[in-house]
Amino acid sequence: MKANALELELVTDGDAQCLAAPEVGWFTCALPRGAVVAPGESAGRILALGRAYELIVPEGALGEVVSDPPELIRKPVAFREVLYRLAPVGNVAKAKPVARIEAATKSSALAIRAPQSGRFYHRSAPSEPPFVTVGAEITEGRPVGMIEVMKTFSHVVYRATAGLPKTAKIARMVAKDGADVKTGDVLIELEPAG
Repeated sequence: MKANALELELVTDGDAQCLAAPEVGWFTCALPRGAVVAPGESAGRILALGRAYELIVPEGALGEVVSDPPELIRKPVAFREVLYRLAPVGNVAKAKPVARIEAATKSSALAIRAPQSGRFYHRSAPSEPPFVTVGAEITEGRPVGMIEVMKTFSHVVYRATAGLPKTAKIARMVAKDGADVKTGDVLIELEPAG
């Protein structure tokens, strides 16, 4: 696990699986109701002691988020406070996928979607080259852009999940550099590499 990441606590509430805060802090970038979570995926961020940590879904956790995200952009949370309630999913492919990097739902095109609402950037700074360009091949873990929410920047990273191939090629940059995007918006269209 990355140095700037914390694993969510897997707890139960009756028959329901829940994911709880691993730390006291400010919870932000929450997943929407209906998102499907699986081990190793990102499920928001927690700001604690002046540092931002990516929240990672632990082993054994799999399900559809049935709780609403907090109304506040940054919600204060206590240690082991429940952040997500999960419902079991029989077939993850049939469920509404996490608004991360996924296959486009209305066409056969492959796409990278916005993991959260904010401002999408193609590059880390105005004077830097873009993370990716049309025609570039990408593999698991490669940053393809950044999203800024209230001066907090998060990398958008390619993940070969929800039907996406291990290696893909950038077909089209859909969201312009500096564009405002909403959770689930297509950022980049892909095609299989090779």
